[in-house]
Amino acid sequence: MNTNVFIISGLISLIFTLILITIIYNLSPSTRAEIRIGKLLGLVFSIYAIINLFYFFKLIPPVPLALENGIVAHNIKVENNNYIITYERDEWYVFWRKHRLKYLYEPGENVYVFASIFAPTDIEKSIFHRWEWYNDETEEWEIVEDIGYEISGGRNGGFRGHTFKSNVKEGLWKVEVITEEELVIGVIDFEIIVNNSLNPVRVIDKKF
Repeated sequence: MNTNVFIISGLISLIFTLILITIIYNLSPSTRAEIRIGKLLGLVFSIYAIINLFYFFKLIPPVPLALENGIVAHNIKVENNNYIITYERDEWYVFWRKHRLKYLYEPGENVYVFASIFAPTDIEKSIFHRWEWYNDETEEWEIVEDIGYEISGGRNGGFRGHTFKSNVKEGLWKVEVITEEELVIGVIDFEIIVNNSLNPVRVIDKKF
């Protein structure tokens, strides 16, 4: 939902709510006796204002979109409409995340991020991967690049897409999977480590 649609639909809902309250209040003597119209209208406008504040501060989740899988990988191939993801698996006891957080990077290679997103069958949406790097000097996250792709429809395993970057800096990274309204669907965290004496561990190929 873009901003204009949100504002217009909100105003229409507010108008119909006020009309309904006015009708009920005028037709019901018991309602007039128990509830002051000023308090009721104040409550309605407060809820309307809070919802709009939440929207513009990006605190409302982008329902019905949801991140099902988010993986940082060493390689991604697409074969017969399947994604073959090569990545470092985390320890067996880390059940809430598939990839290892410490990404052993060889200068010149690509760093891939794969995401599968649950989406209803009738949706068409632009999705972006916002690559961000943490600057230790400023202690702030810096946006490196937004890379986008389109999703249309849905599938049981989630709508799949990936982006990649080369010549990345060492340090903490995160990729926010966001909508065109910059609502965050999910975040994929990892740390780039450059050390030629180390090799990737627990590397697997998995089909999505």
